[in-house]
Amino acid sequence: MKIPILHVEDDASLQNLVRAALEHLGGYEVRTAANGAQALQLARSRPPRLLLLDLDLPDMSGVEVLRALREIEGLRGVPAIFLTAVVDPKVLAELRALDAQEILQKPFRPRQLVETVARVLQETKG
Repeated sequence: MKIPILHVEDDASLQNLVRAALEHLGGYEVRTAANGAQALQLARSRPPRLLLLDLDLPDMSGVEVLRALREIEGLRGVPAIFLTAVVDPKVLAELRALDAQEILQKPFRPRQLVETVARVLQETKG
């Protein structure tokens, strides 16, 4: 059974890139949400083993999405990776305070994403 990943990103081209990289290079199952409300709905219907979150979403920030997901029973310990172009030290510190396992700066290479996902899943196995 493939490991389910929830990717929350409103940019369709980046959604496609991430899905292709993770499904073809990593063998994962990727479900994509374009906004926070859709992410919460998808996470409740089938809990992911990993979250990939963008910071800038149309209805709420990636930080707000992660906080809401952390309130759902069964999702509190799900590892999170932020994919972001933001380099503001305050924002990055806030992400780390929310227990984001990794912050991957955009733009990134597909193989770099797959390697990061594999490492985070290995480190948080348990």
